Amino acid sequence: MQIDFLMVLITVLSLVLLIIPGFLLAKTKLITQQAGSFFSAMVLYGCQPLLMIMSFQKATFSTQVLINMAIVFALALLVHFIMIGTAVLVCRQKYKGTKLTKEEIDKKAKLNCARFAIVFGNCGYMGLPFLQTLFSNDPLVQGEIMAYCGIVLAVFNILNWTVGVYMFSNNKKDISIKKIIFNPTIIGVVLGFLLFVIFKKPIVDLAPANTTLALLLEKLMSSVNFLGNMVTPLSMTVIGIKLANIKFSSLFTNKLAYSVSFFKLIVASVITMLVVGFLPIDNVVKYALFFTLSMPSATSTTLFAIQFKGDGETASIMVLLSTILSIITIPLMFLVFANLFGLVM
Repeated sequence: MQIDFLMVLITVLSLVLLIIPGFLLAKTKLITQQAGSFFSAMVLYGCQPLLMIMSFQKATFSTQVLINMAIVFALALLVHFIMIGTAVLVCRQKYKGTKLTKEEIDKKAKLNCARFAIVFGNCGYMGLPFLQTLFSNDPLVQGEIMAYCGIVLAVFNILNWTVGVYMFSNNKKDISIKKIIFNPTIIGVVLGFLLFVIFKKPIVDLAPANTTLALLLEKLMSSVNFLGNMVTPLSMTVIGIKLANIKFSSLFTNKLAYSVSFFKLIVASVITMLVVGFLPIDNVVKYALFFTLSMPSATSTTLFAIQFKGDGETASIMVLLSTILSIITIPLMFLVFANLFGLVM
């Protein structure tokens, strides 16, 4: 399967088009922002974990794939930690005294959003649908790369609920190990991985052909697959609903949001290129890491800002601007990546 600039651009645009219905429905008040919370819960607690399970079901078991998963986990951690260091360096704030002024408090809230938005990308709500769509013509590669994406999502969620929470609250007591262990996506990844390792083949192939049990398993996994595939339209709808609540005029005046977009979309992509480009690993691993870590700022930037009484409006602007700019940056950075390292699939 040949992946080129035009294919990546078309895939990004096709996802952006899926944002429009949710945006228009929210703008015209036909659905409320609460609907976005409902759809978000559906994706997080229902569809995304099932998609992770089905991704492992579509991957072909081999020792090399297991090794690749370990490589993906390690490199995803490395890139995230590099970006954490980058965010801390570029978003430093000096205080004049022990008691913060209102201006300093406001600036601190904005910088908290900036640090988080630079580090954490939308690898779940946008990365999963993107890879699922990009490799839809090659089910074998799609299954493998989605499994690797699940590993990146596990890293994302572990760091999201530890380092990410601390970025906003500055209090270690707010870090919840329980939320990591019982995170639906991580449960889906772990369950999918265990089934993958234990059975070493799809569940539908466990029963003898043309038997009642085989038919039952086929129908059951088909239903799970249908629910998993709902991640793409639902997650894009959620983004559209959230974007409808933002004033577009603020995009042209918020300099910090442009700086965040530069570091998240350009710097993070370049760092990922340099980390994976020279390694003797499969190209499918390189693609999985590059695309998932080149996504725009995570929607959880806004959710965490609101939860920890931060600057929710600034967080939303950062997410919106980086999402819009990613239409251009993802294909362009892929073009640089592919040409620089001669990647062919």
